[in-house]
Amino acid sequence: MDDLPGNDPGATYAAPVRRLLSIGESRSYGPADWPDYVKEFAIGHEHIGELIRLACDEALPRACSDTSEVWAPLHAWRALGQLRAAVSVPPLLALLKTIEEDEAVEAELPVVCGMIGPAAIPYCSDFLWNRANTPFSLTTTIDAIKEIAEQHPGCRAECVAILARMLEPPAQRDPSVSGFVVSALIDLGAAEAIDVIRDAFRRKSVDISIAGDAEDVEIELGLRERRATRAPRYMLLPADGSSPRDADRNQRRIRISPRHEKVGRNDPCPCGSGRKYKKCCMQ
Repeated sequence: MDDLPGNDPGATYAAPVRRLLSIGESRSYGPADWPDYVKEFAIGHEHIGELIRLACDEALPRACSDTSEVWAPLHAWRALGQLRAAVSVPPLLALLKTIEEDEAVEAELPVVCGMIGPAAIPYCSDFLWNRANTPFSLTTTIDAIKEIAEQHPGCRAECVAILARMLEPPAQRDPSVSGFVVSALIDLGAAEAIDVIRDAFRRKSVDISIAGDAEDVEIELGLRERRATRAPRYMLLPADGSSPRDADRNQRRIRISPRHEKVGRNDPCPCGSGRKYKKCCMQ
């Protein structure tokens, strides 16, 4: 296995990291189902540099889709998470700026940051305040902050404060990004952030199709039992090229927030895409 041909994409990687190029497709994004890369592949902290290089190798995602090499970056960042390699967080976040709408990246990089834990927080926070970053990269990093808080309860207050600051002026984010911030705060049960959340809705800086309106959020956080006002239409942007008027006509058949469906935000989307509901048809 160590004598790979010179034109092999793994030829420049040292063993045992090179072995990750031959694992191939992973059919589960759940960390409980990940291989133990440390035990199974004898990968240790001395291989972190090689793992980062593999995880961020721009040539591999462009490899033929039926090859095992195209999956190697996924195995590399999983190993980095298991090693709790904080030094890998900046290059992995930078990866978000070059890969758009990648389901594996979207599902797993937040989990990797959660595994790395408190040491990843400053890097994620800095990334969230960089206005040059795309909505996709920001929403994935928001999920990373939430994962860190969930996996390391001692960091919850710090993570909630970072998310809440994203809703404060003069932040003025993309309304859809603000919607995902609110969604993450709901997942964390962050009732202490309700004043900031309410103010963001008053300023109309939150897309209500993501997590509902202010009253929906209050209900989710246990701060009210029922709506005091009539629920708005939760207008969804047309994804099929149809006009906003057509979208409005279709939306009239949906008189409640997507949040009030029985499908949870973090459940698989009923449409069968394999993505989380909140990142698919809930939008």
